[in-house]
Amino acid sequence: MKSVVLKGTQTGFQVTINDEADFKVAKAELDELLQQLSQANDFKPGQQVVFDILTGNRALSADQKQALRDLVQQHGDFIINQFTANVMLNDEAYHLRDENRVTIIDQTIRNGQDLRIKGDVLFLGHIHQGGKLITNGNLFNMGKVEGIVQAGFPVDESKLLIGRFQDAQQVRIGEQIEILADEATAVATDEQTVIYVSDLHNIAYSNLNHIKEISPKFFSRIGGI
Repeated sequence: MKSVVLKGTQTGFQVTINDEADFKVAKAELDELLQQLSQANDFKPGQQVVFDILTGNRALSADQKQALRDLVQQHGDFIINQFTANVMLNDEAYHLRDENRVTIIDQTIRNGQDLRIKGDVLFLGHIHQGGKLITNGNLFNMGKVEGIVQAGFPVDESKLLIGRFQDAQQVRIGEQIEILADEATAVATDEQTVIYVSDLHNIAYSNLNHIKEISPKFFSRIGGI
């Protein structure tokens, strides 16, 4: 039984690697397939050929993926578009878990303190001026914020700040920063405030009633309001 099967698609080629095959054997078979393709007369000079690599119930490590990329590049204008597997590595699973969990924080963050959290955060505590709460997810505030908060750290502008932020020094989403003291229009004082990054890539304010228009993906995730 072959370890590597090649199939043509409308956008390029699909290479399926038997998930029970030895990786070195599969790599050698792929090398042979690529040699045959590069010698064929079906491709114009300089034409890029795109591959999708399917690995079934085997999750390739970063080193194995790089080894396949290096192998493909040795055969001219062949490019790996993506790797697809039915499973994921432990590190990837933990990352996905961290990205989708909600952490409840009920503590005081004082001046000079910097608290960093993975995933969405529900904040119930108190952030003093000079204190920072930073997450790569969304931030829901039901506490008192007088310091600095950031969602979507470091560059994800799709995340949201929801809750009471009228006393905050700064709000940040991804790379966008706004000093609230400089704002002529006061931020709403209720828990329905939504702070987000607009299509113009600046900080914008709205109400939770408009969350479907602001972020359809987030609205779908929470099942509607």
